[in-house]
Amino acid sequence: MRHLLFSYHTCPFEEPGAGLAGGMNIFLRGLLAGISRRRIETDVLTRGTGNRVEVSRPAPGLRILHLPCGWSHPPTRAGALSSLPRFIESARGLLAEEGSPYRIVSAHYWMSGSAARALFRETGRTLPIVFAYHTVEARKGEAPGAVPGGLPAARRSEEEAISREADRIVCFTAEDLSHTERIFPAVSGKGEVIPPGVDDAFRHPPSREEGRRRLGISPRAFLLLLAARPDPGKQIPEAVSAVFSLRRDVQADILLLVVGQGPPAEGTPEGVRYLGPVPHAEMPALYSAADAVLCPSLYESFGFVPLEAMASGVPVAVPESGYWGARVAAGGGGIAYPAGAPGGLARAIGSLYRDEQARRRMAEEGRRIAAEFTWERCTEAWAALLLSSARPGSRR
Repeated sequence: MRHLLFSYHTCPFEEPGAGLAGGMNIFLRGLLAGISRRRIETDVLTRGTGNRVEVSRPAPGLRILHLPCGWSHPPTRAGALSSLPRFIESARGLLAEEGSPYRIVSAHYWMSGSAARALFRETGRTLPIVFAYHTVEARKGEAPGAVPGGLPAARRSEEEAISREADRIVCFTAEDLSHTERIFPAVSGKGEVIPPGVDDAFRHPPSREEGRRRLGISPRAFLLLLAARPDPGKQIPEAVSAVFSLRRDVQADILLLVVGQGPPAEGTPEGVRYLGPVPHAEMPALYSAADAVLCPSLYESFGFVPLEAMASGVPVAVPESGYWGARVAAGGGGIAYPAGAPGGLARAIGSLYRDEQARRRMAEEGRRIAAEFTWERCTEAWAALLLSSARPGSRR
């Protein structure tokens, strides 16, 4: 079966730090590698930086087509939206030239959904569309203290249209699907919950000693890790403040590594180190070096960082609200703290710092939770969904 996947906003098999959506890259790599092994041929339409279509073939049955669209450097969400019409025209020209041997279309993130709608709904074409909500703009606005992003109005309008016109909707968790159905009633009855997997490299990371050796960090330091892109909802300043408070109170060698962004313009606080974007392949060593991982984001539809941390055997600190807060509160693997309570994160970090035995217990609990999330299960469910939803035809 031939499958057409729109991934305009992020480019699969590109390092997460090079684009705008690292978590989505991680997900698409695992998904595409898995469904290619299940004999579903896939063409991925993504943004290109040149003036002609460039094609790569990273796996059997998988083509990545980079379409001209005037993608700007450095990439921004506003720039991505302004380049979207040219991307759609490039896709329209490609499909007119190559034909449409596809039986189903899928799209990830709202701009990709917009492109799929323009080509397969507004033109009257009838291919089924499966859309995956990685995040929902309206839910970001519900998070306490959230600051609206670059283009919330356009995104909300487009996500509402996608909810009506897509044939199937995929969310990573039942909680996220329930919230999405509440916001977009048209999703009701066509939603599917398919959790992602986690790479085996996180289940077998380097030793703590090796991870610290690579970073040049003392074995005696209490090391916290926070991995997030620059975004007000990620609560980076709050985490830095909490770590500074603990350092002041206990007068100990407590360090925070911030991965995914550079230092703030006002300078780097004592005890905090900003590593900038890091290739995903290097993350297992960073997790293994840490004593705990901070995940203070106010809204995540899923959240790869808590999953990767627990797979690596590292306790997490997460807000009580959201998917991972509920999982940790029920099954362990870390501490779930009240995000709205003053000092909630600082107290969670202090508890982790003071109780090494609890951290060891949490590490084992986290590994058990992470064992549920495999790419085999994820891609088996996606393959079944694509095959069952596809336009009738031969299975090849």
